[in-house]
Amino acid sequence: MLAAIVDRRPVLLCAADATPPAVCDGSIGAAAEARATDAPGERASATGERERCPDGLAVLSSGTLGTPKTIWHDPRDLLATAALVMRRLALGADDRVLVTVPLHHMYGLGAALIPALLAGAQVHLLPKANLLSFNDALRAAAPSWVYSTPHLLRTLVQRKQTAISPPCSLVLAGDGIPEPLRAQAQLVFQRVFDLYGSSELGVIAISGPNQPRALHPLDGVRAFAAEAGAAQTRLLVRHPHAATHIAQTDAPIALPQAWDTGDIAIFHHEGGFAIQGRADLSLNRAGKLLVLADLERAIMAWPGVDLAVAIALDEDSAAGKAIAVVIQPSSPALTVDALKRHAADTLPVFARPDRYALAAELPRLSSGKPDRNTITKDYRHG
Repeated sequence: MLAAIVDRRPVLLCAADATPPAVCDGSIGAAAEARATDAPGERASATGERERCPDGLAVLSSGTLGTPKTIWHDPRDLLATAALVMRRLALGADDRVLVTVPLHHMYGLGAALIPALLAGAQVHLLPKANLLSFNDALRAAAPSWVYSTPHLLRTLVQRKQTAISPPCSLVLAGDGIPEPLRAQAQLVFQRVFDLYGSSELGVIAISGPNQPRALHPLDGVRAFAAEAGAAQTRLLVRHPHAATHIAQTDAPIALPQAWDTGDIAIFHHEGGFAIQGRADLSLNRAGKLLVLADLERAIMAWPGVDLAVAIALDEDSAAGKAIAVVIQPSSPALTVDALKRHAADTLPVFARPDRYALAAELPRLSSGKPDRNTITKDYRHG
């Protein structure tokens, strides 16, 4: 049972259970339970599923690349990882923590809420993830820490040109953080910490303040290259407090000791690393590795671009697999011709997209990330 402040009102939150105590105002993990019992054809019955499910707290993955996975964590491991996060960020009882991200994903629950509660900090949860709620919470709660995603952060910093007072630190996690957005975030929040983790492992590493390219693993966590000695390759992680089981469409299976994150990382000599993007969203173009997340970050730094999603097409170009980029503009004046000029001025030839599409609003997941599957289906064929 967890105590929190939601919309200026104290509430009690409970882990989702078949018979939650009547005193609870809400539950954490309810979305996972509902999904597990509602999905047709995947399970014989709710009762049968409960018998097959591992013990522990279930969370959902974000579903960025497909059907969300259900992942079971031992509560003792969640608390142990949360304690590591609390110590790394030096969260204390005097802090006021604003959590703007959903609690049924690991970022909101394991990286934000539980560490803050362990520290004895005041916790403020955002009732609606939009700019109005965000601004209201900043004024009312005067937080010393804010947990956010690039999507929500972008809406805020585009309208703020001065630092928040009193000083406030920002924890940021998620894909595609272009440099202009990061620079603006540092202006507004002064100290920005990058957090890297996954639904399967929880928090893996946190950067120092304003050092986004130098993630350092939590104590006891080992991050290493899939190819020994390679400076840039897939990232494997051994985490002492990883999830116990994982399921997508089949029965739950135990998590392996060394987890392939599916991300490509650059490894630093001093032991830190930087995430480049998803390995399965990378292409060989003209003999060079192109990480689509890198391309998206570069394009989102162009004027007039709010959001960019790059997708590989079912056709070839002179450089290799053809690429389309679907763009949500921040300015109605943005045109495809302007995008092509920016590409010619700033991107190497092998990285230039073959096609552009402008969309007033790109679909998103509940986590705020772009719904890459839907975007790919809608735009792969033009």
